[in-house]
Amino acid sequence: MGLDYIRRNTGKSWKKRWNGGLDRLKGPTLFDLSITETSHSVTVELAPGTRIDLGDTCIVERGSNELAVTRGLHRVGRIRNPSSEVSAAIVAGKGFIEAHVTHVGLFGDTAEVNFK
Repeated sequence: MGLDYIRRNTGKSWKKRWNGGLDRLKGPTLFDLSITETSHSVTVELAPGTRIDLGDTCIVERGSNELAVTRGLHRVGRIRNPSSEVSAAIVAGKGFIEAHVTHVGLFGDTAEVNFK
């Protein structure tokens, strides 16, 4: 009696009501994931006495077996043992890429840089 009563008094069946909900679920929302570009984040060992701030722009260049991080004409740090993805991004950038500082370590000896 319960299910028959609900179907008789509600008009549309439950499945048809939910069908409109499925259409709403397929539409874009605030939390949709859309990946536009690959972004890499790497830890940089800063040179002693180097001061770097959040949002600074640096250049990451290929070195012998490590990557050099420079700001202007001054070397600010290095990246030891870069991953193959990071090395491939630098090769694609003709030997250097632009990076932005996203985090500076508590003691000022490391920083996180982000590049595309």
